[in-house]
Amino acid sequence: MNVIVHLIICGLLVLVLVASFLYRKFIDDHDDHNIHLGANAIDLRVIDTQVQHTRRIEVLGKLNKYLTIVVILYLIAIAGIASYSAWTAANL
Repeated sequence: MNVIVHLIICGLLVLVLVASFLYRKFIDDHDDHNIHLGANAIDLRVIDTQVQHTRRIEVLGKLNKYLTIVVILYLIAIAGIASYSAWTAANL
């Protein structure tokens, strides 16, 4: 396969990673960082929203971590493919 195709795929993965980081930041910025301990309906609704946002942020944190590892390993693999291709082309 051509190295350019791999670079395009890696670029798309990087765009997905950046979008995931931005979405996590968006959720974190729109979250209420105050702790609500009341027993009324409004506080219970805020607490439920905080729990949902926390779960989303945790899932996005794991996704970002693993996607970052995948992108780095893929870039290393592309570098290896390019190096091998240049080495075999030089020997011919």
